[in-house]
Amino acid sequence: MLLSQAHRLVRIYDWDLSDGGYETPARIQLLTDFCKHGAGRQVRVLLADDNYLKRHAGQMMSLLKTWGHVLQVRVRDSEPSPATDCFVLVDEHGALKRFEKDNARGVMYPDSRADVVALGLRFDAEWDRAPNRVSSYTFGL
Repeated sequence: MLLSQAHRLVRIYDWDLSDGGYETPARIQLLTDFCKHGAGRQVRVLLADDNYLKRHAGQMMSLLKTWGHVLQVRVRDSEPSPATDCFVLVDEHGALKRFEKDNARGVMYPDSRADVVALGLRFDAEWDRAPNRVSSYTFGL
């Protein structure tokens, strides 16, 4: 599994995290273990839509509440329209790419710096433009 190979940085670009098993106990444990081990680690999640995360992903929101200094979630702007592919980047060496958000099939590049760099540049540009940060706390006013 790609996430278990991460040492420093995990970048996830997904439509809404509803697919991909992010609420499974095994995935939550992997992310928790990653957050626990060592300073300087980061998990960046970039979404096109955060409704599923806020309403149905209680484990991820709990993880965000506990590890908010390591785990960050942002929601990209709707203009231009979000790409419909999804990918996970691990450090500077591994990538998993789904070509369509509604299709679970994809390609894993376990050791392909060129693919990671290309997707990483795209991710970082979107990340910098993403105006909304998801908070694990809700304020009732």
